[in-house]
Formats: sequence, structure tokens, C-alpha cells
Amino acid sequence: MNVLLALPLPLLLAVTAAQDPTDVLARFRLDAKPAVGTRGDVALEMAFHLQRRDRGQEACSLLVDATLTRRAATAKNLMPTTAEVRAFWQQLQEQLRAAGHRPEDFAAVRNTGEAQWLEDLAVQMAQERLVRTELGLGAKEAVGADMLKLWLQEERRKHHVVTDPELLPIGTCARIDEQDLPLADLGSLLLRTSEDAERDRFVRQLIYLRSIEALCRRQDVQLDDADLDAALQRRRDEAARDPRYRGVPFEQLLKAEGMTVAALRELRVFRDQVLLDKLADRMFPDGELLAELQRDRQLVLDLVGPRRHLGVIFARALEEPNALVPLDFPAAAQKLQQVRERLGQETFANVASIESDDPPTKQHGGDAGWHRRRSGELPDAVLAAAFALAQDEVSPPVRCEDGCYLVKVLEIDPVPPDHRLVERLRRYKALELTQQLLRDAAIEMVAPNDAAPR
Repeated sequence: MNVLLALPLPLLLAVTAAQDPTDVLARFRLDAKPAVGTRGDVALEMAFHLQRRDRGQEACSLLVDATLTRRAATAKNLMPTTAEVRAFWQQLQEQLRAAGHRPEDFAAVRNTGEAQWLEDLAVQMAQERLVRTELGLGAKEAVGADMLKLWLQEERRKHHVVTDPELLPIGTCARIDEQDLPLADLGSLLLRTSEDAERDRFVRQLIYLRSIEALCRRQDVQLDDADLDAALQRRRDEAARDPRYRGVPFEQLLKAEGMTVAALRELRVFRDQVLLDKLADRMFPDGELLAELQRDRQLVLDLVGPRRHLGVIFARALEEPNALVPLDFPAAAQKLQQVRERLGQETFANVASIESDDPPTKQHGGDAGWHRRRSGELPDAVLAAAFALAQDEVSPPVRCEDGCYLVKVLEIDPVPPDHRLVERLRRYKALELTQQLLRDAAIEMVAPNDAAPR
């Protein structure tokens, strides 16, 4: 068998056994007391969040395929023994290493306990045996990916399979005939096949949501249907005002993300955001925020006021140039001054795509996106220059720590009325509050066990 063709199936196709809920992925502080996030906790968080998205739906299909394979192989007595699976795993490791791969570099190997990993491999071996039996192939004849795919398609036609969340009971990720596959199985598969960055992101999300919920309990802030209705209406109104959506209905925007209004209403991330908004209303009332606006209007405008859509052209520089960065700061400024003089004959976007040393903006014609005066996403000197310009004006070269910039103001938001500034200021303070909650949580990630069988 070609190992590179075979590799995705054992890494992704699984009949998931229950994960040990005590397998700790992170330690943190909650209400100033020690707490943990387990594999089971994070798996369910991933399942609820991803079930309707492409990644979740692909994982649901894999679970269905694995379940159908196990059913058929058990009925025909084609499931391999544990000894056969271990021998296959040994052979597969040798093939991987011969091809220049380390098995532990694959997330599904690194994140999977021995019993589950053997189960995954057993399912793959069973599927190959089923295909050989159906096609009358010899024991050593290769089974290609197309053969496996065709067998699964035919097997699916024999059964009633549902993976649409709208047609399934809560807590279920798929149905095969009369058998429901639990949502926990989906979460387990998603967790086991996640890369470290994705896993850690969901660990932090879990802790973030728990911290909000704990704070709201302390403040006796609770949700009711009216809160959710009002939050959904605010989202509709915001989408209607946003020029990016050009009048697309809110329900259609949700559908593009695999969501519905009813599903969004039950999503923990959404509900906790509504909780946070309700908490912020209590902690930062209109009167206090309006008084803060009147005391220091410019500061509030810098933090949450109108944005500017900026373009930049960047010339990298060092105090002592080298082979990689050949310009010092005076030379970089001189280069950009010459570039600026060309802008009367050429468009900013064309010049930026040729001359800029900043790859992310260069490939978009220098477009650096929308920014507020204190967004922190661009150097402060660049933002200061940008907010001193009129629309379509280009700055002289602006010196920063790593080089020099030309800045162009492409568009300017109108200044919002005071009641909008108060709303934005409240959101800003709520964001500061959540960042403080995460700092107080003192999250400590726990490395996953290297538990794949040897």
C-alpha cells in the first residue's frame, strides 16, 4: 500500500471511544481557586462550536463512515485482532520514517491514547478487508483511495444517514438508521485531530467563558429570553448598518456560516457575550460613561471614535544596514520621498505592490485596513500621522522602530453621535474586563500525553 495515500484514513477516520474526562489539558484559577480544563470539557466546547461549520461536518461524515465500516466488518467477521493491529502499526511507522516523517508529528497520533489509536487503525484495516472481499482481491493486492471512497458511497446508500444539525436531537451529531451518534464523539474526534494551536485556542475559549459565567454569578446577572431577543435584534440592526453586507439579510449572513437564528441563540459563545453585555450595562451605566466622555472627549474618540481606512508603503531600515536590510533610516526616508513623488502619476496601490517591504499589505496594494487612533495594530507614529491627514492625503515619510512609512488615508468614518460613543465605550471597557479575567485565570497549559502505541 502507498503509505501517503493510506495516511489520512488512520489519522482521521475513527470510531471514538469516550475520553477520560480527568485527562487535564489546562490548569487555571476560577474565583481565585484552582480549576482544570479536561479533554472532555474542551471536546464538548469544540463540538458545540464547530458542528455546523465545514470542519465539524467533515468530522461528522468521518464518524458515520467509521461506524458503517465497523458494522459491516463485525457482521462479516473481518475486524482485525489487537495483535494484527499492533503489527500493522509497526509496519506503518517504518514506512513513515522511511518517507522522512515522524509519527508523533501528526496531531492525531500525538493527541490520541493507545486504546483509541488502536481502534482507529482497526477501522482502517477492516475497511480494506471489506473492499478486498467485495472486489475479490488478494490479501496483498493494493487498495487505493478511490476504492475505499467508492465502497463507502455504496455502503451509505444502504442506510438512512442524517448529519444536518437541524434534523437531529440536541446532543447528537449524526444518525444512522435508528442509531444516534453523541455530540461527545464529534468533540473527541475534533480534539484528537486538532493541531496544537487550535486545541489551545479552544482551551482558552473554555476558560474565558467559564470566567465570564463565574463573574456573572457573583454579580447575580442572569439571562432570560428577552435578553436574547434584544441581542439578536441588535445584531440584525448592526448588520443592516454595515456597508460591507450591502443589505444582505441577517439570516442569510448566518446561513453562510452554517448557522441559523435558533442555533445562534443556543450557542454558548453567543449567550455568554449577551451575559457580558448585560454585566457591562450594570457595571458601566450610561450616566458614568457620558460623564467620562464629557471629561475627556478626545481620549474617548481615540479609543472608540471614528476609524480611518489606511494604506501604507513601508521601507525596512536599520541603524547599521546589512545584506538583508540594505537601507539605513535616512536612505529609507529618501527612497520613500522619491516614491511619494511618483504618486502623482501612478496609483498608490500599484506603487505599494511594487515598492513596499511589508508582505501582508503589499499583496493588497498597501491596504492596511481600518484603524482607530489607539488601535495598537500599527506603530503609534503611523497612527498619529494618519489622524493628522485629510482623506486621500499622503504623509511624508514617517520614521518608526523598524523602518519608514508612507501613510495614505483612503476613507474616514463619520464621527458618531454621543449615544453611539457611549455604547462603544462600554464595549471597550467590557473587553478590558475580559482581558483582566484571562490574566487572573493564570492559564497553564498541560502538554498532551505521548500515548500512541509503540
